[in-house]
Amino acid sequence: MSTSDSTRNGRRGRGSRAGLTQARIVEAARGLGAESITVQAVADRLGVDRAAVHHHVNDLDTLRELIALDAFTVRFAPVTIAPGADWREACRLLAVSMHDAVLASGGLGAYVRLTPSDVAVLEPVEQTLGIMIAAGFDDETAARSLTTLAGIAAATARERVIAGRQTGHPQAPAVRRAIEENGDVELPVLYRLAQADLVAFDDAQLQASIDLVLDGMATRLRSDG
Repeated sequence: MSTSDSTRNGRRGRGSRAGLTQARIVEAARGLGAESITVQAVADRLGVDRAAVHHHVNDLDTLRELIALDAFTVRFAPVTIAPGADWREACRLLAVSMHDAVLASGGLGAYVRLTPSDVAVLEPVEQTLGIMIAAGFDDETAARSLTTLAGIAAATARERVIAGRQTGHPQAPAVRRAIEENGDVELPVLYRLAQADLVAFDDAQLQASIDLVLDGMATRLRSDG
């Protein structure tokens, strides 16, 4: 596309990208859903040619990393663990914060790649590990326990993104129908639970999952002690 063509289409071409920065690109992408994020979609929001975006962002994966890191650090950075907090409180705060950060990234948490300038965001992790070790956890148990909590928090957030505004477990209706229509297999307990909608990727499920891990950690701590 020539410069004159770009001008007629209301776009800024390659020669007029001086005002474009990664920060502007990320800001333009914030309003896009995870499935809608493309280099072209961001270029359209900015009113520039996609080549101008590519000047700052090599490919779609790089764009996703920038967007995920922006959302993740904005939501994760404010975590404050009060002096004197016990290991349970610190772990819960950190897990909830990780969940909220991945949720804020629109499910792009897997694309987060921290850079040296973003290392400060890990200070709450360092603080929590210190509290855990001071409470009696050895290094390996502390690391594996916190990794488990982070995995559960991130998975719950991603499932919430997939479920969208839907309430209850997204597969519960299908499970109920399958059991109702199959006369050869009896699954009374599963059917009862599917009817009750006891499982959903909501705050209650997140807190229940955290409780289960913390209870297991407490048992391990007592046993090792």
